[in-house]
Amino acid sequence: MKTRSQMLVKKLMLILAIIWCNISFAQIPNWNMESWTTTSKDIPSQWITFGSATKVSPGQNGSYAVKLQGNSSQDYSNGPGAILYGNPGNNNGFEGGTPFTARPDSLVAFFKYAIDAGDSAWVIVMLKNNGTIISSDQYAYTGSNKSGFKRMSFKIHYYSTATPDTMFIGFTSTIPNKTNGTINTISWVILDNISFVGTTQNVPNPDFENWTTQSTYSLNGWENKSSGSGTNVMRTTDVYAGSYAMKLQGYTQTGTNNNNGNWGPTFPVTATPTSLKGFYKFNPQSGDSLDIYIGLWKNGQGVGGGGFMSQNTINTYTPFSVPINYNQTPPQTPDSATIQIQFRNGNNPRGQSIAYIDNLSFDQYIYAGIPGATQQIKNLTIYPNPAEVKLNVKFDLMQKEKVMICIYDLKGCEVMKLSEQYFDIGKHELNFNIEQLSSGIYFMVTQSETSLSHSKLVITK
Repeated sequence: MKTRSQMLVKKLMLILAIIWCNISFAQIPNWNMESWTTTSKDIPSQWITFGSATKVSPGQNGSYAVKLQGNSSQDYSNGPGAILYGNPGNNNGFEGGTPFTARPDSLVAFFKYAIDAGDSAWVIVMLKNNGTIISSDQYAYTGSNKSGFKRMSFKIHYYSTATPDTMFIGFTSTIPNKTNGTINTISWVILDNISFVGTTQNVPNPDFENWTTQSTYSLNGWENKSSGSGTNVMRTTDVYAGSYAMKLQGYTQTGTNNNNGNWGPTFPVTATPTSLKGFYKFNPQSGDSLDIYIGLWKNGQGVGGGGFMSQNTINTYTPFSVPINYNQTPPQTPDSATIQIQFRNGNNPRGQSIAYIDNLSFDQYIYAGIPGATQQIKNLTIYPNPAEVKLNVKFDLMQKEKVMICIYDLKGCEVMKLSEQYFDIGKHELNFNIEQLSSGIYFMVTQSETSLSHSKLVITK
């Protein structure tokens, strides 16, 4: 039994770095951004993909081609089914691209396709010189050609005699910007062997013979509502605490769970929090702001909420606090909540902003208190450990503060509150009866306004 306890203690030590504080934070799904699902897929090297872009064999003249198809799943792979060099930007701004210094007469590629009734596939070619568009063409085609690759040619029209320095090129399986936002998942296109008439210059990997395995990490308990290549909600080891944090990049909006894509109740709560807290970094672009919202609900009706907005560059993890205002006094106790994090500039973000989010909680900051604050609880000791019936807690307090001491199980649920009161400056020793607790592994959290510490606790009967 002792050996088993030692093994459990060792396991606890490994996970204590990411499991802390009071029962409120445990209600926020994946509050510390530690749980991710890994998805691996092959993508055509150097191309940017949207929706489903899969490797198929054989190609028109080689081993592989790429199949494009829309994907409406609520994860990183949602999108219209497209492959391109560049970024569609806001309102089809077509930013970036690949270096290109020729003036071809036309674009040629080989296609198989089956386009749904009322839909169309697109071919987009844009040439720029020093950021100025000198050629822009967009072609649509419909119908079906499933039996063999069909050679198709697309004329390039020029606005000036300038030599380009950049090309934006894109292929889609469906109309990518439908006004109702619905992604067609029926239409598909198989594309291969891109070339140009009038030049031997080409885009990288034009025949889709080179593929790269890409691992994408989806944040469990959260929904990414962005569209674009891969996902704009990413896993990062640039953290405030633990192993991982959430990185938001580009045009993005994320909220807890799905809730059918609507703003509404998404995860249960059983308390009446007064604030949503967490830690963030932010690098805004083009006037974007970082907006964080919390909504609270009871029986499907909104009973409270609040918002936080930042437009400042924040280079180190900094605490934020979203005050929660309730519709009634005294407030109704909510039964559910939702959290939404997004970039905004008017109705839509305009830049390539990046934000980092970690350790969300209700009412109190989790894990390390507020950075820069002096830790006022010193020399914390608990004994005996393992304990059976009695537990002694010793600590020194550097200033008069309210101190809360609680015991939690491995699920992060509070099982016993030992103390919550003000203590004067000086040395303190407290004695508690814990005979009601069963044998097992627990952790004790000692928290004040400026300090937070944790201690493993083994109870044996």
